[in-house]
Amino acid sequence: MKDFWADTILFVLASPVLLVLTIRRILARYRYLKLAMQFAITCECGRPISLVGMWRCSCGNYVYRGHLLRVCPVCHTVPVVIRCYRCGVTTKLPDPV
Repeated sequence: MKDFWADTILFVLASPVLLVLTIRRILARYRYLKLAMQFAITCECGRPISLVGMWRCSCGNYVYRGHLLRVCPVCHTVPVVIRCYRCGVTTKLPDPV
């Protein structure tokens, strides 16, 4: 019975922390999926950067046509940055959670 109360107290104390971590993870997934549904993002210079086109994976072994946020079948990664060709600024994309 002593273990039951200890587990119950630990669960009650850990629940708020676990709730905050879950909400944070849900928001990160929402931001990523929202970006995955867009055709372009706006650079700091004001020019739209297209997310749909011809892309080469950072491993250099795979070139594909379509949306930028696609998993590479060779190295199994997703792009994390995109560069504006007008001003050269690199924008970090949200992490796929």
